[in-house]
Amino acid sequence: MTTSFLSQDIWPQLTKSVRGSRQGCSVAVAYFGKGASHLLPLAKGSRLVVDASEGSVASGQTCPADLVRLVNRGVAVYSVPNLHAKVFVLGRTAYIGSVNVSNRSASTLVEAVIRTTEGNAVRAAREFVQRHCLHRLTPKILEQLAKLYRPPRVPGGKRSAKRPSMTSKRPTLPRLLLAQLDIVKLSERDQAMHDAGLAVAQKRREHPRSFELDDFRWTGRCAFQRGDVVIQVTDEGSNKVLVSPPGNVRYVRKWRDGNKRKSFVYVERPVQRRRQLKSLARALGCPQKKMRSDGVVRDLSFAQALLNTWAVTK
Repeated sequence: MTTSFLSQDIWPQLTKSVRGSRQGCSVAVAYFGKGASHLLPLAKGSRLVVDASEGSVASGQTCPADLVRLVNRGVAVYSVPNLHAKVFVLGRTAYIGSVNVSNRSASTLVEAVIRTTEGNAVRAAREFVQRHCLHRLTPKILEQLAKLYRPPRVPGGKRSAKRPSMTSKRPTLPRLLLAQLDIVKLSERDQAMHDAGLAVAQKRREHPRSFELDDFRWTGRCAFQRGDVVIQVTDEGSNKVLVSPPGNVRYVRKWRDGNKRKSFVYVERPVQRRRQLKSLARALGCPQKKMRSDGVVRDLSFAQALLNTWAVTK
């Protein structure tokens, strides 16, 4: 176990370490500028947390195009507004210091980092990154952010011109809902509506290789909307209640069956095992009944804990 202080040739070492890592890397770094995907060539299975807020993108400090390149490689990219950390966990080594991922950092700025292979420090750094893997950036979100991007006009990535209005009043996480479900048998009409909606949902998938498409039927007023994140809590009978990983709503198919409102909600979610409600509640340190309500999770800390549960699951 070694710890050393680096102040020269930092980026050649970081880039070499990324390319030599045999496992997915975990990185939390405030800004990811133009060309950053070449400086930090993360491979499939890695996790990257950046500040991809509208202000950071519009000022040129974070470049959506470079994030898209990583997403296409199979890197999971997340955004945390106000992120200021620079933490790189590359294999069994952690680098912690001042460097953002930018050409200016690599060629002009005076930077410094601590390099350590001390086990507890590396684990703590990795856990720090994992705790902030909450709001995953999909290709659709990055496409929207790309419309805001402007190359920086002044050194350091900040524009002297007036910034566009920020979205501080908007939630920093997607809207998260819980759905309480039972196993039901579909009628012929229900099955026909399901199949018709499935065809639309298939076309709207954003992660066809790494995620799976799931769906559930909802009776009554449907609050689920495209862009929401849903966690399904399904009563399988015999006191067995399973909780699914968070899924992104891709399509909602609505219709009326007599006086009843019905919907099929199609979600795209990671290929991960469902968890027993009892054990999940124990892990979260909350009563089971907190997971047994329908609708929007308005407790922000609870929503973060729920999302993070699957973000750190291997």
